[in-house]
Parts: sequence; C-alpha cells; structure tokens
Amino acid sequence: MPILNLDSMTEVLLVQPEYGEEVKKRIFQPGMEFPYNLTCLSSFLETEGISNEIFDLRIHKRPDALLTEVLQKLKPRVVGITSVTSGINNAAKIAKTIKDVDKNIITVIGGCHASALPDETLINYPHFDYLVHGEGEIVFTNLINAARTSNKEIGKLKGIAFRKDGIIKVNPREKRVSNLDELPFPARHKVDINKYVPNPATRNYWRLPTTGLSVGRGCPYQCLFCYKGVWGNSVYFRSSDHVLLEIKNCIERFGTHDFRFYDDVLTFPRWDIKGFSRKIIESGIDIKWSCWSRANDVDYETLALMKKAGCYHIKYGIEFGTEKALKLSRKGITLEQSRKAIKITKEIGIECKGSFIFGIPGETVEDCRRTLEFALELSPDFATFYAYDCIPGSKFYEQAIRGLSSEPALPRETTEKLVSRAYRKFYFRSAFVLQRIKGLIRNPQHEIRAIFNGVKMMFLFFLRSVLK
Repeated sequence: MPILNLDSMTEVLLVQPEYGEEVKKRIFQPGMEFPYNLTCLSSFLETEGISNEIFDLRIHKRPDALLTEVLQKLKPRVVGITSVTSGINNAAKIAKTIKDVDKNIITVIGGCHASALPDETLINYPHFDYLVHGEGEIVFTNLINAARTSNKEIGKLKGIAFRKDGIIKVNPREKRVSNLDELPFPARHKVDINKYVPNPATRNYWRLPTTGLSVGRGCPYQCLFCYKGVWGNSVYFRSSDHVLLEIKNCIERFGTHDFRFYDDVLTFPRWDIKGFSRKIIESGIDIKWSCWSRANDVDYETLALMKKAGCYHIKYGIEFGTEKALKLSRKGITLEQSRKAIKITKEIGIECKGSFIFGIPGETVEDCRRTLEFALELSPDFATFYAYDCIPGSKFYEQAIRGLSSEPALPRETTEKLVSRAYRKFYFRSAFVLQRIKGLIRNPQHEIRAIFNGVKMMFLFFLRSVLK
C-alpha cells in the first residue's frame, strides 16, 4: 500500500511532524502512533472533492530531503501541518522548507498548540500563513475553497488566524460538528497502516496490524492540568452502531483486529460503554482493544463486559496520591475510588496502568513522595510518571499567564529527579516482578515482547540520566 501517490499533483498536502524533544526524553516513548487526526481531516477533504495526500515525517529516515522531493513532485497549493506544543519547532522548520521550495505554497498550522496559542504561534513562527484553531474539518475546507479563487473574504472565515498589516487577527471559532456520525471514517487508505506500531512497552497494542479510533470529541471533566485548547469542556459522541461499523470496516478492509481508543475517557457515563460492549459480544467479532478511563467511571459490571468484549488494557489517570493534590487540580476523584478501580480491574483480568504527575502548583516534595507511595500501594500492572508541564490550553496555564496562580510549581530539576526515583522504585520491586511472571504465564508472546522493550527503555532512560 503506497505511502504517497507521487504520480500526479495534489491540491493539499497534510504533514505530520516528527515528535518533539520532550517526547523523546520520556521513558515510555510512544513508538509510531497512528496519525488519527490527519486521516480524519483527509477523509473529510475527500468528501468535499479536495485532493490530498498525507506525509508523515516520523516514518522516514531522511524526512527533510524527502519533504523537498515530495513538494516538488506533488506541487500542492496548500500544506496543512498539525502539531502539539512539543513539536511546534519541528512544524516551523517544515513551514520554512516549504517556503524555500515555493514561496507561493500556502502554509497552514493546526493542532493542539495552534488552538491553544493562536496569537503567539503566528508571532513566533513567520512561515505559517494561516492558523486553524478549534475543530479543523469545516474551517480548513472553507479556507481551501476560498484560496482556490483568491477570495478577498478569506479573512472573514471563522476559526482562522492570520496577519494583516503586521497585526495578528484571530477570528471567532467555527461551530463544532455535533453529529459525529455524519463524518466519514478516517482515510486509513492514505497511509501504510503496517508502519504504525506503538512501542510494545506502552501496552498500546496486542497484535498487528493495529490502529486508533475514537467514540467522541472532548472531555467534560475540569482537571486544571489538562489540555482544553480544541474542545473545551463540551463533548460530542458517535453512536455505538457507527463505531462498530468502523471497526468492521477496519477488519474487512485492512485486516485490523486490534484497536486503541484515543478518547480521554471512554467510560464516561454519557456514552453507553456497556451497550457498546454487548454489541461487540453479540456480533461475534474477534477484536482486542485498550482505552483510557477514570477511577470514578467504572464498576464491576462495566469492566466485566469490557473484558468479554475484548478489552485487555486500561490506562487510569490517577495522577496524585494525596487528597490535597486532587483538590488543587480539580481532578474530581478520591483516593478510595482509585483503590477500588485498580482492585476490580485486576480481579476481572484486565491489565491496568496508572498515570501519575509530580509537582503541580501548590504541591511539595513530600506530597510527591506520597503519590509515589500511593502508586506502590495500588500496584497497577504498569505506571507512568511525569514531571508536571504547564501545558498551553490548560487552566493552570491560563492562571499562570494571568498572574492568578497563588502557588508555584516545583522546579523542573526537582520533579525530574522524583520521576527517575519513581521509576526505579516502582519497576525494581518484587511485586512488579511477580506480576510480570503471572502475565508471562497467561500471555507469553505478548509479555516477552513488552518486557524486552520495557527493559530497553528503562536502561536508556537511566543511562541518559547518569550522563546528564
């Protein structure tokens, strides 16, 4: 299956930059995650009669040189680049390369960073012509249609930011798509699905080929550390029948029986995860899948149905081990809820991972140590530990730039040391070894692959720490 069709010109090239340096520093690096957002945008453009190709720089050994070749052969009128904050510098380099090849190509930046900081993005990175903020399909399509005819009304389009006479203009956001069933399935045919293999140690796949999907857009919870730049707190869902139809499409068209849900909280009560699980069971399809959840959104019956429907791994955003930090962050769960969620998940036989954060505003080193102690007490199958980042698009970030933060965050150097210590304490203990032996007995092939990659990542992480 071709990665790019270079035999004919295309109107739009969609580009996925390489991972940013911050991602590469983490112990649990993601591997090659499926470019879900770009394939969603690509399929929508197709339905609107706009020819496009996807170019993912992450899967190429010489991406910069190849980008120039691709631009020269495809001769796109517009190039759309997506980026999170950690990759925005890479995105800016791509835009410069584009302008060096042909200054008339229109460069458009979108994604998490652009939606969170439209003004700053255009001020700091002059090679972006336009910026799309918020949900992208309708806005980007309108922008392309206007650019086709050099429409002078382009500056009035909702959801874009641009420069005019040296001043940054940020237009109001476009109305979101409320009926997600109206959107086409992601354009998985535009990429080589076999190239997208997550790092086995992240437990993000069971078997290959694998792909990502989602049941909705947005998260209703109020966590102050979490990104809200695109959707805010409102959430829209697809019907379970539409999601099931996409899964069957992936099985029939791509031979994919393995899925990971990118939703922030798949088990949010407003979406009927139990009904969805029953439909999978009744359909008789053979699939494996993983997801994110919250400790207050699961119970025994729900987890039992998910397990029977093919769920093998759940990532819980537990985050903190003190009621103080849970309140500071407005996490909206309790320590007891986390204890219960991990306990019943393990009892039912679904593998679980806990996510933990060190150093939010108002936390002390002692608070972070108690979070580590809580992680050891819970003893999920796996754990990830993060030094707190003040992410653009989060409420903590808004408070910081407005001078509303009453408490400082712990120094980065301190939290990184805490993270290093947490990984050593969690993974080099007898309880974890025993859990992995049990996993090895249950699923030897899956476990061996993950253990090998996990040891490799841990070794490189600690080696880098020592050298630093």
